[in-house]
Amino acid sequence: MARSDTLCNQSLLEAGERALDRTIGEPGDVKTQFATREGTYRLMTLSEYSRPNRVGYQPQGQTPPQVRVSLVTLTDQGERICFNHGRELYVYVYKGIKKAADLSKPLEKKVYKGTNPTCHDFNSTSASAECVSLLIGFSTGQIQLIDPVKKELSKLFNEERLIDKSRVTCLRWVPGSKSLFLVAHSSGHFYVYNEELPCGSAAPHYQPFKAGEGFSVNTCKTKSTRNPLFRWLLGNGAAINELEFSPNGSQLAVVSQDGLLKIFQYDSMELLGHARSYFGGLLCVAWSRDGKLVAVGGEDDLVTVYSMEQKRVVARAQGHRSWVSSVAFDWYLDIESCYRLGSVGHDTQICLWELPEDNLVPPKPRVKRKPDPLQLVGTPACPRLDECPILEPLVCKKVAHERLTSLVFRADCVITACQDGYVYTWARPPT
Repeated sequence: MARSDTLCNQSLLEAGERALDRTIGEPGDVKTQFATREGTYRLMTLSEYSRPNRVGYQPQGQTPPQVRVSLVTLTDQGERICFNHGRELYVYVYKGIKKAADLSKPLEKKVYKGTNPTCHDFNSTSASAECVSLLIGFSTGQIQLIDPVKKELSKLFNEERLIDKSRVTCLRWVPGSKSLFLVAHSSGHFYVYNEELPCGSAAPHYQPFKAGEGFSVNTCKTKSTRNPLFRWLLGNGAAINELEFSPNGSQLAVVSQDGLLKIFQYDSMELLGHARSYFGGLLCVAWSRDGKLVAVGGEDDLVTVYSMEQKRVVARAQGHRSWVSSVAFDWYLDIESCYRLGSVGHDTQICLWELPEDNLVPPKPRVKRKPDPLQLVGTPACPRLDECPILEPLVCKKVAHERLTSLVFRADCVITACQDGYVYTWARPPT
């Protein structure tokens, strides 16, 4: 796409920020801007977050966990950003596009021995200028709760690995709750914890609580209430890769390594819908702002969009040349009768897509084909490639040298992170 000559708005320049019009690496290789119908997004180099000394982390042995990004907004105090890299975890004041990042002054820096942080999540319900709760999951199965503001709070859950010995893959606070949170593991289980309750001194014994198609829920057999409150098992135990609550907090979408998306009514534990990847595992999931659509990405190099109303896959997006590691709807961009979503992947590319509401009409009946004996393809949950609309990317640009791992849309910017530990801020076009 043609590059725009429009400069960033004057407020950014006055704040000491500048847009970069040269490439990071080889000329013509990594892009530092990309154009859309609303204007040009520009990389803001002074808003770059990384390890303070900017020296790349050299992993020993196993591949380090993906670099994840968490943000929280504090009343009258701006935003805080958390990211992990190798065995380290950092929390900074996030200044967005307004001021330069000060890497010499992290609010919190932790270096762990014998384990790596794999994921994290702020509690936006209880966050205030005085305190903020941050959950951290680890490659060896433990969960830590800290407060990077007060620095007094520090709790460990599953400390002796009696509940689950496998890697923590995703953490989510239950929306509206100051104490309940979910922990997903590569064992195929996810657990409900209460941060105010202890874990037992012995491995928990479970009893059935509820079961449905492809999932079961158990509770602990204990005289007094302890963690975990519930243990969920999905399918045959394939690793759960990500959990995401709907915007109103009532529904939960879960994606796993067996290529399945499952959507539950969280409180009643009812299965509302499901979809399947074209092949391979599903790695990431996101909700549209109105809660009508769920987007997933994974090892089939596709972004797949599922409709909650129609209970079927309504579109697939092609453009990535490797696994899709993060997907997100843009909740801040108002386009009439159209959804905007983005994705980043192991191919170092960011892709933006637009899904018109016209695409969401039910398809016309097609000529019946020979049924699939395993019912894996050619169903509403996994249509063949010629049975649903294929979206072409609005933008598809290489924006990093290492694989991209996170994508976050904010009101005035877009945030991306890559595996070398850099978190980049892209200013939205001036309005």
